[in-house]
Order: sequence, then C-alpha cells, then structure tokens
Amino acid sequence: MKNVLIVDDNVGFLFWLGEVLAGANYQPWPACSAADAGKMLRSKRFAQLDLLVVNPSLPGASPFIARLRRTRPTLKVLAVDPLNDKQVRGVNAWHARPNRADVSARQEWLREVGRMISTQKRAA
Repeated sequence: MKNVLIVDDNVGFLFWLGEVLAGANYQPWPACSAADAGKMLRSKRFAQLDLLVVNPSLPGASPFIARLRRTRPTLKVLAVDPLNDKQVRGVNAWHARPNRADVSARQEWLREVGRMISTQKRAA
C-alpha cells in the first residue's frame, strides 16, 4: 500500500482526499499543520513515504518541504494550490483543491496522485 501524507488546514479537504485515496487502496496520513506532520513522521517512522500532498501557504510548510527533500530526495511533492503561488521550492507539481466533491473531482485527484507516485518509482 502506498503512503500519502496530506498536510492541509482545511479539515473538509483532508477528510475528502483521505477517503478518495483510501478507496483506491492508498494509505492516507492526514495532518492539519507542518508541525503535526513532522511529529507524525517522527513517531510513525515511515519506512516509505510515497507522496506528500501539502498546502504550501501553511505556516512552516516551506521549511518542512525543504527538510523532507533533504532526507528523501526522490520524494514527490504535490502542492494544493489555494493561492496560485508557484514560487515554493521543492514542489514537483501543483493541483487545485476541488470546488466540488463529485465523481469527476475524485477521478482527477486519483489520476494526479497515481501519476506522481508512478513518476517517483522511475526516479528512485
């Protein structure tokens, strides 16, 4: 099972994406802040983290991404794009938070997550 760490302060989005990923046999790990995600990574001791989905506008998100990139250089980072700010270092791709929770939004996110994870496999 592929591990996906989701870091966003929008609890509705965390639950929605977590359910979408769990339904497609991914293991979602939700965190509401970069600090919480860091604690989770230290306590869970992820042997394998396949994808980070992160809201880069969260406090501490940029240093968190930089630390992960140093320790896991092949990790792919997918940024949730609430502010349309593409200047965050260490991000591989951007994807907008869905404005609707329908089947097409689920499929779109699953395609993007699958693409990011399969790209990581080739890079590793």
